[in-house]
Amino acid sequence: MPDERQGGFHAAQNMLITLGKYRLNCFLPERKEGQQEVSQAVYLHTAAGEAESVWELTDRSFALVVVEGIDWNRDLSPWRHEKVFAGGEDFAGGAAEYLTTLTEQLIPATEQALKLRPERRYLAGYSLGALFAVYAIYHTSLFDGIGSISGSLWYDGFLRYVEEHTVKRNPEKIYFSLGKKEASSARGIMQTVLVRTKQIEEKFRNDGIDTMMEMNEGNHFTQAPERIAKGIRWLLRSPERTEGKEFE
Repeated sequence: MPDERQGGFHAAQNMLITLGKYRLNCFLPERKEGQQEVSQAVYLHTAAGEAESVWELTDRSFALVVVEGIDWNRDLSPWRHEKVFAGGEDFAGGAAEYLTTLTEQLIPATEQALKLRPERRYLAGYSLGALFAVYAIYHTSLFDGIGSISGSLWYDGFLRYVEEHTVKRNPEKIYFSLGKKEASSARGIMQTVLVRTKQIEEKFRNDGIDTMMEMNEGNHFTQAPERIAKGIRWLLRSPERTEGKEFE
């Protein structure tokens, strides 16, 4: 059974749902009797411990579900790739299997438990979670928009994959952001992140998708909750295309 507890901010409801090894940290606006149902849900992959910080930085008008308990190097990587940090682990390429678990088990069970029937679903992520979000739209039509925040779009072969394959359906909008210092990484392949992210954003924009490419201060680890919340706000507010402008 889900573990339900009252959130400590803005009368929001916070539930923790455990499904196998996965924990879904769910945040909902308080819904009074007769109030309109929550119409938008955001599914997010980010570092453990950031869920509440992200939620507090949004307007809390939607459902936020943060998936925890994942194996980042396996579940979020599209294919095998050697490690990029000494002492780290190779990437196992388990994204296809995990996406099936997410879309066929985790999301349906969560929405049933929360009594959600969202009109729009969004998939957002940080780092490898962002790479996974972009990968996902080539294999499922479930999401109406995605957020790639400091995405690992340097991943070898991924730009070619985007260029050579077709998404299941065009999402309404895609948000990209990076830190201005991310391309200064000492790791050679990771220095390509800015160029490749811009190329991927341009490809989607040329396909007629509403896109946003935003540069933030700092490196890959700077103000992650703030960056994620900014991306979510852009996705939910349906702004006019604002490429090259800072979104507040």
